[in-house]
Amino acid sequence: MSDQPTSGSEGERPQQQKVNVVVPDDVKLGEYANFLLVSHSPHEFTLDFCQLLPSGEQGKVNAEVVSRVRIAPTMVGRVLNALNTNLSNYEDRFGQVKALG
Repeated sequence: MSDQPTSGSEGERPQQQKVNVVVPDDVKLGEYANFLLVSHSPHEFTLDFCQLLPSGEQGKVNAEVVSRVRIAPTMVGRVLNALNTNLSNYEDRFGQVKALG
Protein backbone atom coordinates (compact mmCIF):
# COMPACT_ATOMS: atom_id res chain seq x y z
CA MET A 1 0.00 0.00 0.00
CA SER A 2 3.03 2.23 0.00
CA ASP A 3 3.26 4.80 -2.72
CA GLN A 4 6.03 6.87 -1.20
CA PRO A 5 8.75 7.71 -3.73
CA THR A 6 12.39 7.60 -2.75
CA SER A 7 14.20 10.91 -2.91
CA GLY A 8 16.41 11.41 -5.92
CA SER A 9 18.61 14.11 -7.37
CA GLU A 10 16.99 17.28 -8.56
CA GLY A 11 15.40 16.83 -11.98
CA GLU A 12 15.32 13.03 -11.68
CA ARG A 13 12.07 11.16 -11.57
CA PRO A 14 11.61 9.62 -8.08
CA GLN A 15 11.56 5.81 -7.94
CA GLN A 16 9.01 3.75 -6.05
CA GLN A 17 10.39 2.36 -2.81
CA LYS A 18 9.99 -1.40 -2.43
CA VAL A 19 8.53 -2.51 0.86
CA ASN A 20 9.32 -5.97 2.20
CA VAL A 21 6.43 -7.02 4.46
CA VAL A 22 7.51 -9.27 7.33
CA VAL A 23 4.83 -11.04 9.38
CA PRO A 24 6.10 -12.19 12.79
CA ASP A 25 5.22 -15.75 13.83
CA ASP A 26 2.96 -14.62 16.66
CA VAL A 27 0.60 -12.79 14.24
CA LYS A 28 0.74 -15.10 11.20
CA LEU A 29 -2.62 -16.70 11.99
CA GLY A 30 -4.31 -13.32 12.36
CA GLU A 31 -7.52 -12.67 14.28
CA TYR A 32 -11.11 -13.24 13.19
CA ALA A 33 -13.38 -10.21 13.38
CA ASN A 34 -17.05 -9.85 12.45
CA PHE A 35 -17.62 -6.32 13.74
CA LEU A 36 -15.72 -3.05 13.34
CA LEU A 37 -15.83 0.18 15.31
CA VAL A 38 -14.18 3.29 13.90
CA SER A 39 -13.40 6.43 15.89
CA HIS A 40 -11.10 9.37 15.35
CA SER A 41 -9.32 12.25 17.00
CA PRO A 42 -7.69 15.24 15.31
CA HIS A 43 -4.51 13.16 14.91
CA GLU A 44 -5.53 9.55 14.22
CA PHE A 45 -8.24 7.09 13.25
CA THR A 46 -8.78 4.06 15.48
CA LEU A 47 -10.10 0.81 14.03
CA ASP A 48 -11.33 -1.67 16.64
CA PHE A 49 -11.79 -5.11 15.10
CA CYS A 50 -14.16 -7.15 17.27
CA GLN A 51 -15.83 -10.52 17.66
CA LEU A 52 -19.50 -10.43 18.54
CA LEU A 53 -20.13 -12.84 21.43
CA PRO A 54 -23.26 -13.68 23.44
CA SER A 55 -23.27 -11.78 26.73
CA GLY A 56 -25.31 -14.25 28.75
CA GLU A 57 -28.11 -11.69 29.07
CA GLN A 58 -31.05 -12.15 26.75
CA GLY A 59 -31.02 -9.69 23.86
CA LYS A 60 -27.47 -8.45 24.53
CA VAL A 61 -24.25 -9.14 22.67
CA ASN A 62 -20.69 -8.20 23.63
CA ALA A 63 -18.20 -6.91 21.05
CA GLU A 64 -14.78 -8.09 22.24
CA VAL A 65 -11.91 -6.16 20.66
CA VAL A 66 -9.42 -8.62 19.16
CA SER A 67 -7.22 -6.01 17.51
CA ARG A 68 -6.92 -2.22 17.67
CA VAL A 69 -5.21 -0.44 14.79
CA ARG A 70 -4.47 3.28 14.84
CA ILE A 71 -3.65 5.05 11.57
CA ALA A 72 -2.84 8.61 10.52
CA PRO A 73 -5.61 10.53 8.72
CA THR A 74 -3.36 10.62 5.65
CA MET A 75 -3.65 6.80 5.42
CA VAL A 76 -7.44 6.60 5.45
CA GLY A 77 -7.87 7.28 1.72
CA ARG A 78 -5.28 4.64 0.84
CA VAL A 79 -6.96 2.09 3.11
CA LEU A 80 -10.34 2.79 1.50
CA ASN A 81 -8.85 2.50 -2.01
CA ALA A 82 -7.13 -0.78 -1.14
CA LEU A 83 -10.34 -2.21 0.34
CA ASN A 84 -12.42 -1.11 -2.68
CA THR A 85 -9.91 -2.59 -5.13
CA ASN A 86 -9.75 -5.89 -3.24
CA LEU A 87 -13.54 -6.06 -2.84
CA SER A 88 -13.96 -5.55 -6.61
CA ASN A 89 -11.40 -8.29 -7.31
CA TYR A 90 -13.12 -10.61 -4.83
CA GLU A 91 -16.57 -9.99 -6.35
CA ASP A 92 -15.23 -10.50 -9.88
CA ARG A 93 -13.98 -13.91 -8.80
CA PHE A 94 -16.61 -15.11 -6.30
CA GLY A 95 -19.73 -13.00 -6.92
CA GLN A 96 -21.33 -10.06 -5.17
CA VAL A 97 -21.00 -9.83 -1.39
CA LYS A 98 -24.40 -9.40 0.22
CA ALA A 99 -24.54 -7.38 3.42
CA LEU A 100 -26.23 -9.07 6.36
CA GLY A 101 -28.85 -7.39 8.51
